[in-house]
Amino acid sequence: MPRRKDTEIYTYKLKSGKTKYGFKTYVGINKENGKAIKVTRQGFNTRKEAEAAKTKIKADGAKNVANKRHFESNKKTVQEVYDIWFAIYKDNVRGSSANRASSTWDNNLKNEFGKDYIANLDVTHLQQYAIDLAKTQISYRKTLAILHRVIKYAIKMDWCEKDPFDKIIMPKKSDKKSTYPEDNLYSLEELKEFLKAAKKHNYMYYTFFMILGSLGLRRGEALALKWENIDFENQTMSITHTVSRNADNHKTIDLTKTPKSRRKLLIPNNLLEVLKEYKKRQAVFNKPTDYLFHTKTGDFLHPSVPAKFISSIYKFNPELRQITPHGFRHTLATLLYNANDQIKPKEVQEILGHSKVTMALDVYTHVTEEKRQNVKNTINHLNL
Repeated sequence: MPRRKDTEIYTYKLKSGKTKYGFKTYVGINKENGKAIKVTRQGFNTRKEAEAAKTKIKADGAKNVANKRHFESNKKTVQEVYDIWFAIYKDNVRGSSANRASSTWDNNLKNEFGKDYIANLDVTHLQQYAIDLAKTQISYRKTLAILHRVIKYAIKMDWCEKDPFDKIIMPKKSDKKSTYPEDNLYSLEELKEFLKAAKKHNYMYYTFFMILGSLGLRRGEALALKWENIDFENQTMSITHTVSRNADNHKTIDLTKTPKSRRKLLIPNNLLEVLKEYKKRQAVFNKPTDYLFHTKTGDFLHPSVPAKFISSIYKFNPELRQITPHGFRHTLATLLYNANDQIKPKEVQEILGHSKVTMALDVYTHVTEEKRQNVKNTINHLNL
């Protein structure tokens, strides 16, 4: 008995007269809208080729086709996905983090990928962009990470199917040279020379950098200090807040970067005397709720201001080697390790407010009052 012909397979002729085969077949129901899914294919040279293709499509079922149609009907540009993602992201991170992400997007990624459909991002384009970005940015990986987050969010929302980052090779190192000083820290003698110059130049600047140099505070932590954070009787300083930028790039007061950053530190003797003298010089803003470092109206300062402090000191003291305000944290950590081999990483971690330590340190090392005193004594011996 001859095999029945498949009625879904049809023939047609090209202008050249050549016969081709095609088919139109039902593969299932689209669960999203309840409509029948029918697939049309043509261009096959033989009936067997058409039959094989039809069999494969029906075997794959309606799922892949439905997904494809879903992506097609929900086409979104990269910019549209970013806008939705960022609206959620900014409410779940610190304002400074949201501001950095927004700035990175606007200055780098928006013009490059914003108008592209996120489901159709070209891998070759992304690869070349990563290569070019590594030539001009030191933190190129952070820039690409923002785009990657947006893509992963789109995948989660079924707005695209595949992650193009899976197919690119990330450049290992940036060709861009850092604008930071090569050695962004001072030796003990260099630190003393800087503080000596700062004291002659401006006592507020001097106090600010004495705090950074003696206790390794982040600049935002120092800017957020109020007199109530300083216990002169017990010689302690409580670090609870930081000055940062919000999503709109305006200054704001936040809790410190991590829970580990909220800490109480013993104040070394030299710094204690500087703070007492500095408070005497504050004719107006010296109440417990007043900021140590403030504007003319008593408001807290913008996080960019310490860069102006240090630039002013260097301008009038060109013989000093220049580092950044953050370099004073590196300076203190290095001096502590070098000055006393009994200082443990856990103790340095506590004074600097770092969040990352190894499990062994977390489990087996405990910071006692004796060890805190050890840190204070070591700083005293630096004789800043």
